[in-house]
Amino acid sequence: MRTMLKSLVRVRSKDGLFRFALEPSDDAALLIAKTLETAPDAEPHSLTFSNQPRGGEMSAASLAGTSLAELGIAHGHLLYAAYTPRAPSAEAGPSSAAAGASVALPSSNGAPSSASAAAAGKKPAAPAPWQTAQEEPVDRFWQAADGKIARPRDQKMCRHGEKAMCDYCMPLEPYDAAYHAEHQIKHLSFNAYLRKQDIAMNKPSQSYIPPLEEADYSVKVPCPSGQHASWPGGICTKCQPSAITLQSQAYRMLDHVEFAHPRLIEHLLAFWRATGTQRFGFLLGRHEAYAEVPMGIKAVVEAIVEPPQEGELDGLTLGVPWEEQARVEALAKQCGLDIVGVIYTDLTPADPTLQDASKAGKVACKRHKDSFFLSGCEVLFAATLQQANASPSRFSRSGRFNSKFVTCVLSGTEDGAIDVSAYQISEQGMAMVKADMIEASVNPNIIRVRPSEGSRYVPEVFYRYKNAYKIDVKESAKPTFPVEYLLVTVTHGFPNEPKPAFLSSSFPIENRPGLHDQDLGRACSAIAQVIGSDDLHPREFGVASDAETRRREKLVGVLSDWHLLCFLDTCGILDAEDMKALCRVATTHDAGEALDALLSRTGWQTLSAIAREHAPQGPSAGAVEQKSKTVGDMMGMSGSGGTSARAAHPSTPRAAKPAAPAAAPAAPARAPAAAVMGSGRADDPLIYNGDDDDDIELNSDDDDDDELEYADDDMFEDAASSAGAHEVAPARARSPPPPERDDDMGTAAAGGKACPHCTFINERSSGDCDVCGLPLSG
Repeated sequence: MRTMLKSLVRVRSKDGLFRFALEPSDDAALLIAKTLETAPDAEPHSLTFSNQPRGGEMSAASLAGTSLAELGIAHGHLLYAAYTPRAPSAEAGPSSAAAGASVALPSSNGAPSSASAAAAGKKPAAPAPWQTAQEEPVDRFWQAADGKIARPRDQKMCRHGEKAMCDYCMPLEPYDAAYHAEHQIKHLSFNAYLRKQDIAMNKPSQSYIPPLEEADYSVKVPCPSGQHASWPGGICTKCQPSAITLQSQAYRMLDHVEFAHPRLIEHLLAFWRATGTQRFGFLLGRHEAYAEVPMGIKAVVEAIVEPPQEGELDGLTLGVPWEEQARVEALAKQCGLDIVGVIYTDLTPADPTLQDASKAGKVACKRHKDSFFLSGCEVLFAATLQQANASPSRFSRSGRFNSKFVTCVLSGTEDGAIDVSAYQISEQGMAMVKADMIEASVNPNIIRVRPSEGSRYVPEVFYRYKNAYKIDVKESAKPTFPVEYLLVTVTHGFPNEPKPAFLSSSFPIENRPGLHDQDLGRACSAIAQVIGSDDLHPREFGVASDAETRRREKLVGVLSDWHLLCFLDTCGILDAEDMKALCRVATTHDAGEALDALLSRTGWQTLSAIAREHAPQGPSAGAVEQKSKTVGDMMGMSGSGGTSARAAHPSTPRAAKPAAPAAAPAAPARAPAAAVMGSGRADDPLIYNGDDDDDIELNSDDDDDDELEYADDDMFEDAASSAGAHEVAPARARSPPPPERDDDMGTAAAGGKACPHCTFINERSSGDCDVCGLPLSG
């Protein structure tokens, strides 16, 4: 018969050192009960355990219900116990200590027995915060992965076979310092940092004490010692925060920001070009693994939501959270997206007087190493948003740690172009803002430390730097210190092959009154251009022809527009289930089962009936499609446009005009794309150059009629032929009639052009894709 050997667990308290013989499967409640037996005057609810003499204390009540093996307590483990003595009472007898030591013991199935719970006189302890934390999928992915950096076999140094390894080819840990220095990676990724910290303290599967703890610079109220009144009535070493030494954060929660398509940035720039005022938006996206950094994480931005705001020449005013934020977040959840950050513009023309020809089309560079990157006000704002969007973590005692929320700024570069900069506020910065310790200064590149006043206590704050003699100097941060100590830089970019979740971006953007006006007529007209006067039905009502299949695919492209989804959610025509079906079509681009599920919904049938009232009337379906396509090119409903020119350089704002002169001068040619984005070639098809965007005609001097009627042929003729107005390419505005074919769409599928980006079959005469708006090859 095999006998299980018991483990000796040591517990040190102010009453002495005690050894308890326990089994690894025993519940921690048994250890708590034995410890309380050695301290008859202890208050049971105040008992804490720690792996070190001071710091890292954990409440004993939060450990009950977990086995010693799960907590990583093995043979010879030394724990430090602390407690608050029970207040003396005349009525307290010998039985009170025994009652206080009564702890709920687990039954055979792991749950506390009813007898022990009744003896304790209370409900079983609630699980600890880190035990219920729901981490993001990307964090769970990296925690389950090995995470090591694979290295190929060194042809010079490796002297072994193919299946062996040595020091020159063995995998490296994700936090290897030499690898990061060689590849110029400034910060560890969060999961690499977590792997390093967790291995140093515990095994990941046997974490007794979570290795992470949120920084807290506020005074503990009430004082744990219980010997004096709470601050400001008194303070001691147990309740006051320690001195703070600011230093560069070794890790970053987010490593990269990827914009799904350059048009997301162009829409923000178009507002500034048209009005000269700044613009702000929330980034909707998701977090994914980033292979360029060991165990890295990137935020993939799929859409930008612009809340109500008042733009100014050098700033803007908005309220956060805004009235529609809960609805927008719920709708984004249905599309598999979350708010992952914010973006705003800070742009000023390099020559506002337009007198210097060498600065034409350029913007001023205001953010650089000799000025500032984020001002003090921006740091406080970004830290507040990060506090409100903390990342859940089971490795933190509070169940949350830091934040993946990112702040992006569109501003000028040194060569006068426009580029994106991405930042996060460090953990120390978030804690200082939470404790109300810092405030903005008149100088944007410094932060002011507030004095202790009232209920606010500010400890000593220092920061380190190297002086001109390369000597490390520690200096007091009072009254001010540089903003750079609170910043963490994040890289950004665009995918080489864009595959956005939303294929179209032609519907007017919300909260742009007078510039982009949303109404039901525009939404219905966009749908009517596809379905025409004949309604679409689920495929179960018959076999879909080639023409029907093409209409279904084009309808999916029109519906795959975030701003259109957000608007339809407010119309009251589609209910919650209808919106779920619509979001599925918009994000999966499925013209089969997903679209059938939408077409069978009552809400959609009502919307399509209203849309058919807006459908253009014509003698034939082919003529209807041709007319819808022409008007769609003019209005930009297909997500792209022809070859219209701008009347001003893309980097030069123009004040909005109520009306344009009757005879406007011809529009000059558009500047190269490199002057707009600042990073990339002008001939790169992935860099926005403005030649394929009919839906943003905001800089033309003759763009005095944003409210175009979709079915007005006369207006289209006037817009196409007026001097100095939008120049429509002959191939798109005056395309010859399509060749005859058997179906009613006007062009055989074999004779169409397949888009190399989204694979949609377009008309042979099309220059840009009707769905994604990118140029067609060949």
